[in-house]
Amino acid sequence: MADETIANNGSSQDSNSADSAAEQAKRKGLRKYMTLVTKASQEALSDEELAVFNSTLGDNGIGGLDTLLGTKFVHVGPERIQMELAVGPDHLQPWGLANGGVYCSLGETAGSIAGFVACGAKKPVVGVNNNTDFYRSARAGEVIVTTAEPEYLGRTMQLWRIEHTRKADEKLLARTNLRIAVLDKPL
Repeated sequence: MADETIANNGSSQDSNSADSAAEQAKRKGLRKYMTLVTKASQEALSDEELAVFNSTLGDNGIGGLDTLLGTKFVHVGPERIQMELAVGPDHLQPWGLANGGVYCSLGETAGSIAGFVACGAKKPVVGVNNNTDFYRSARAGEVIVTTAEPEYLGRTMQLWRIEHTRKADEKLLARTNLRIAVLDKPL
C-alpha cells in the first residue's frame, strides 16, 4: 500500500476511485449489452441499436479483443450475426496478408455472440472447437465481412457456420465451423 501511495503522489484514493469508476462503467455497459442481446434474441437490432451495441462494447471495457481488432457489428438478430473488420497493418502477417488468427477470432466472436443470442441471453456459451479453413487472402485496406448462421441449435451444444468474405467482391476468404457448449447455469 505504501508503494501504491507513493506512486500516486501520496493519494491511494485516486487509484481506488479510478478503479471504482471503471468498474461502474463496465457494469453499466454490461447491462446495456444484456438488454440489447435479449432484444436481438427476438428481432434484429435497428441501426440505432447497433450503434449503441458497438459503442457499448468499445467504450466500457467489455469488448476485449474485438475492440483491439476494431470489429464493427452490422447485424445482430436471432438467426444471424454479421460483423465487419477493416484490415489494417496490425492485422497482417509478415507477407502483407491478413493473419489467419484474425479469421479465427472473428469466427469465435460471431459464433459465440450468435449462440448467446440464440439462448435468449439466458445461459452463457463457450467455444469448444474452432476450425477455420482459409481460401483467399485479405490485405490492408480491404474489409472482411463475417457472417454467422446456425447449423445446429441443441440444448447443450450448438454448431455455427461462419463465412468470411471480402466486402468489395463478396468472394469467400475463409470459413469457420464453431462448436459451442451451452452451459447449464443461468446468468
